[in-house]
Amino acid sequence: MAMAQELTAMSAWVNQDGSTLYINSINAQGELTGSYINRAAGAACQNSPYPVNGWVFGTAISFSTKWLNSVESCNSITSWSGFYINTGGQGKISTLWQLVVNGSSSPSQILKGQDVFSQTSA
Repeated sequence: MAMAQELTAMSAWVNQDGSTLYINSINAQGELTGSYINRAAGAACQNSPYPVNGWVFGTAISFSTKWLNSVESCNSITSWSGFYINTGGQGKISTLWQLVVNGSSSPSQILKGQDVFSQTSA
């Protein structure tokens, strides 16, 4: 399965917390651009788009956002790494993420988690 045929530009992906990854472009070298809207309960920097940059390589995907836009700053960066899978015609992006706050000085201060994104029409 070729990633470019499945994971396309101008697509939207929602995770289990209701947050949305918008993929605006994937160039011939696999560079990804888009935006991310956080809707995780209890988290800051919600309901406003933040820029996303990343890479697609075969079924592998990675993307990051700096939580800074014209509305607010959460003084942090989150990076997601994972893979695209298509089971039964339903595409999903399964990732692990890490969030680091500006000023952190120890690996124990890096927050970690997992997100699974499903394609949506949003």
